[in-house]
Amino acid sequence: MRPPARGEPMPRRWTFRLAAAALALSLACSGSITAPGAPGSGGGPGGAAGPAADEQFPPALLTPYTGPAIAVYDNTFVGYMQLKGKVAAIFGDAWVRGGTDQFQANIGLLGGADFVSHFVEARVATPDFLLALDSLSRDVCSAAVAAKSGPFTGLDVAAQVVDVPPSQTLVFQAENPNDMVGQGNGGVAGSEYGLYGNGTLSTKIAVHFPTTDQYDIVVKARSYPGAGASADVRVGGPTVDTFVAATSATPVTHTSTVTVNAGDHAVQVAFTNDGSDSGGKDINLYVDSVTVIGPKSPSTGTTRQTAARAGIDQLYRKMLFRRPTAAESDAAYTLLGDLVAIAGGPVPQDAWSGVCEALVRHPDFLWTLPPSRPATTGAENRTLLLVKVAQDLVARPPTDAEIQAFIAGAKTLDQMVDGWIASADFKSYAYYKLRIRTESDGSADSDEPARLWTRVLTAGDSYRDLLTGDYGVDTSFQKVTRGPEHGATGVLTMKGYIQHKPGLPHYNYPARVLSDFMGYVFEVPPEVIAMRIGATASSTVDPNSICFTCHQLLTPLAYQRSRWADDGTYLTTSAEGAPIDDSDHALVPGYPYKGEGLGAFSAQAVKKERFVRQTLQAEFNLLFGRPMRFDQDERGLYKQLWDGLAASNGDLRATLKILVASPQYQGK
Repeated sequence: MRPPARGEPMPRRWTFRLAAAALALSLACSGSITAPGAPGSGGGPGGAAGPAADEQFPPALLTPYTGPAIAVYDNTFVGYMQLKGKVAAIFGDAWVRGGTDQFQANIGLLGGADFVSHFVEARVATPDFLLALDSLSRDVCSAAVAAKSGPFTGLDVAAQVVDVPPSQTLVFQAENPNDMVGQGNGGVAGSEYGLYGNGTLSTKIAVHFPTTDQYDIVVKARSYPGAGASADVRVGGPTVDTFVAATSATPVTHTSTVTVNAGDHAVQVAFTNDGSDSGGKDINLYVDSVTVIGPKSPSTGTTRQTAARAGIDQLYRKMLFRRPTAAESDAAYTLLGDLVAIAGGPVPQDAWSGVCEALVRHPDFLWTLPPSRPATTGAENRTLLLVKVAQDLVARPPTDAEIQAFIAGAKTLDQMVDGWIASADFKSYAYYKLRIRTESDGSADSDEPARLWTRVLTAGDSYRDLLTGDYGVDTSFQKVTRGPEHGATGVLTMKGYIQHKPGLPHYNYPARVLSDFMGYVFEVPPEVIAMRIGATASSTVDPNSICFTCHQLLTPLAYQRSRWADDGTYLTTSAEGAPIDDSDHALVPGYPYKGEGLGAFSAQAVKKERFVRQTLQAEFNLLFGRPMRFDQDERGLYKQLWDGLAASNGDLRATLKILVASPQYQGK
């Protein structure tokens, strides 16, 4: 595919094929570069009078988008730092146990980056993530319940949660197969059921015990003809009482008063001493009926349930920042009661911890934009928006005071954003994200590009400083003077950026600069890799070569970096002691970044529309978790951002605020 001639409109999609995985190769390349819409007139952040076509906002993007609806959704799944911030804010718990930071110990499972062993953040609900979340939720919830802290502050987790209903009497006739069934040697004998050998008589279906309480189990039975039939009373399997049935021609009642855990349990009568009495008479047990009476405690009406539902409401408000719906309240209360029944103990702390664990797994907890927000209105709807903004900017949910200030109208969303952007939390979180963006390996040198970007984002310096800043940035994010050999080159001559990006003859450095800051996407097909043998710098810029489409940019830029060694040190002469020519060597007449050294490249690159767009993409990814659809349905938003940069003299804080205020971000 030939490149466009000078003055010819650039096609809407022009694809160089050169992949990041193969950029370290010394190679010829063919293929294409993804580019914006056709350039034309119009002002913008380039700022100069009569800017070149590729320094203007593309006129094609000023027309409304008429294509199909875009089925691409924002990735609002909570990130590693956001999860840490959320747990710390809600539970007051850093998840440090026995002196070990459990977030750090589980960083691989949770998809975080520490720039020591993990360098790329994952933001998907992987099985590994859910495995770590199980440990996290169980640990922090149980600790909060025990300390009555975080979402459990002021909540009586020891109070019973299931009400005592009015006492009821359930009668099960032994001879009725719909009521009771026998096991062992026995059968129906008139109005009774006879057990002639060791065996059991059980209620056909489990008996529902509505609450943990005392119940009377009344067994009406007799021994016949021998004396002393021994019977066990069993509830749910275990024996709760034992008695000897009276020898009588008619059944006699025996009452066992026992405490039964809430739930559904079978009630059984077991004959356990088959044989003969001292007189040689066969011992048999005849059962007439089994009656369950209870619970025996006075009824509490709905007072316990009302209190428990208030506690559930508190957990929702503290953890999900909204009240539960009626259906959610019912489900949570049912879960709470079931967990109490499973635990079988008198105090329901573990049950409350279980409800808390369920809420940690709730989508509203795990997505920065709660999925339930569209169904909310008024103050709750505004609160959930604030939750998203805070998590995106400062990696934590808003405080109660921040929520109240916003809901009461004491502060606008714009003012809230101003406060957060000016905070240390924003700087810390932005630095974390930008270390990922600049692929830091955790060293002080490799962190400097991220420090520069963080300073530009937080201090109001122009976004152009990314490529034209004439200063370094120390570990306190302050400007520091650097040698004059750097000139106005921003990150491009920082040692931490040059390292691991070989120049000639590998072209990794120019490919990374053009992809990182100018938005070019390179791919290398296998057939081109095979052609790299014998390729030279001069052959790559032969207009008749298939390499030309890529290397008309790569090769001149590689030469412009000639004074910088692969380890990031500055060279005054070549290895042979000769002067170094770090110009573009006039290899390509149409090369848009002509001149000597990386300063010449930077001075012209910052004026390009694609540099503006690529810089904005970093902010877009921060808030949306995806690239901006600049040439589709978000072209209008792109124009707003473009104009915002121009109006603010390149202050990226202004464009962050535009993004937060946009309907696309707020889901309107």
